[in-house]
Amino acid sequence: MLRLVLSLVVVSSLAACGIPRGAALKSEVLRGSSSQNAAYDVVELNRASLAMVEKWPSTGASLQHGWVGGSTGSPTYVIRPGDLLSLSIWDSQENSLLTGANEKQARVNDVRVSNSGSVFLPYVGNVQVGGLSIEAARDDIANQMESIAPSVQVLLSAQPGRNNLARIVDGVARPGAYPLVDRSYSVLNMIADAGGIQDNIQNPVVRLIRGGQTYEVFANDLTEDGRLDAVLRGGDKVTIADMPQNVTVMGSAGRETLVPLKNPPVTALQAISLAGGLNDSRADLKGVLVLRQYKHDAVRLDTHGPDKDMVIFALDLTKAEGLFAAQQFEVNPDDIIYASEAPLVLISNFLSVFRLGGASYTQAQNLVN
Repeated sequence: MLRLVLSLVVVSSLAACGIPRGAALKSEVLRGSSSQNAAYDVVELNRASLAMVEKWPSTGASLQHGWVGGSTGSPTYVIRPGDLLSLSIWDSQENSLLTGANEKQARVNDVRVSNSGSVFLPYVGNVQVGGLSIEAARDDIANQMESIAPSVQVLLSAQPGRNNLARIVDGVARPGAYPLVDRSYSVLNMIADAGGIQDNIQNPVVRLIRGGQTYEVFANDLTEDGRLDAVLRGGDKVTIADMPQNVTVMGSAGRETLVPLKNPPVTALQAISLAGGLNDSRADLKGVLVLRQYKHDAVRLDTHGPDKDMVIFALDLTKAEGLFAAQQFEVNPDDIIYASEAPLVLISNFLSVFRLGGASYTQAQNLVN
């Protein structure tokens, strides 16, 4: 009984005095949590509570725009207005209208496709080629020339114009304009052709500007789910922006730091490890806390959301269940992981300063024990 009373006196005296100290105790952080009027809720993390929390909405910075969605196309180049076409025409008949005297071949270079998708060719007139593949346009041109050159053969090539180009302007090694080489040329294709995303971008967001609308998606989601990879259209503009997402680790951790969430998901245990682990001589293994702020509209009365917008998740790392929970619990951007201080550290600090009326630190500690 004497030891218990003395321990209580020591802790009470410490609270009232300016004794040097590190992090707060778990009991201090959670003081008042049992009150019905508490501003926050406390959730002890275990197998049952983890299954419940997984249903809750995510927190932290979110994207302001949706994504255009994935799409697919044929691996064929499509002629569009503004493209430049070049033709090589062979005609074996004598006195051909298409070729010069004593010649069997004629070339027509840099014929621009009009806004209506047509090109004008001598002796043929306007030929509609917009929206066609190179092969289909070549066959149409040859068919329309057959009335003046029954044995004509045509070779057609295209140089992409403005409407057959997409641009990537920032966040890659080689920004610039890239031709839409076929109808399946996608966002990821252009990022790869541009040398990939710059290494210094922590959490890349891919933004697509199309027709005055902005669409965005996290690059990690885009690369992991091929269904999101959108086929580009002429005039599209892509930029790679950085949206840093961090977790703050404080208290009796190896070091107080911001842990970047470069490759989410990141669990509580991984975040603690990235911050240097827990301080062996100061941390309370029963008092690792994760503080999270939810939006007000996330609060619910059922298990699909928190009871309050501020929630503290408590981990006990002295138990196997607590360690498994820390390994599975995914932290969100802007979470605070707080490693509280062990109560014995405060008692030791008190005894080392006051010596309990002249007794040595060791004697005082033995008395408490």
